[in-house]
Amino acid sequence: MNNKIFMARANFYAFLSRMFVEEPPFELAKDIADGKLIFPKTSSLNKDIAEGLSLFAGYAQSNTNGSDIHEKMCREYTRLFIGPVPAMFPYESRYLDGSIMGRSLIKLKENYRKAGLKISQEYHEPEDHIAVELGFMGHLCMQKSDGSLMMQKEFLNDHLLKWAPVFCDELFEKSGNEIYRGIGKITKGFLASEKDVLNEKEMNENHFHK
Repeated sequence: MNNKIFMARANFYAFLSRMFVEEPPFELAKDIADGKLIFPKTSSLNKDIAEGLSLFAGYAQSNTNGSDIHEKMCREYTRLFIGPVPAMFPYESRYLDGSIMGRSLIKLKENYRKAGLKISQEYHEPEDHIAVELGFMGHLCMQKSDGSLMMQKEFLNDHLLKWAPVFCDELFEKSGNEIYRGIGKITKGFLASEKDVLNEKEMNENHFHK
């Protein structure tokens, strides 16, 4: 896996993490309004990513005011994740243990400790928040090593893939904003594609060593 692929994966994890950690930046809304977001052809992408990108593109065509787009996105972020009564709780322990700060959080902290990772102050949430987990995967991608690839695969299988797809489906169903509906689809599709990428890498390495 070459450096460009590592960087592309790390950057996309960072983008997704940014969308969940706090209200979306005005720059994103402005890019949507100005038609500066480049939407790739979807024929080679999995169904969820393709659907998410289609939602982004459709929203961009029907909304041309950056300030209005930003206001709507911020209002929806607040409704979904802040409240006063949040519509969604983006925590691994909420999905795996049935309550926030559950047992799975302890295992997660151990993963971070082994990787020598200290959670950045930009995250004002517990370590099992989806933004933190996505950011951790991006951190591992930046390391660009075979050991990092194994950690990526283990973390993806042991944590994100166990709960994030269900969370993403709920986000798609509960959001009234096409951007967040699209983010739900894109996140789910990207994680599925990541599983394929990491499995393919392992298969290639095993074949090489035989």
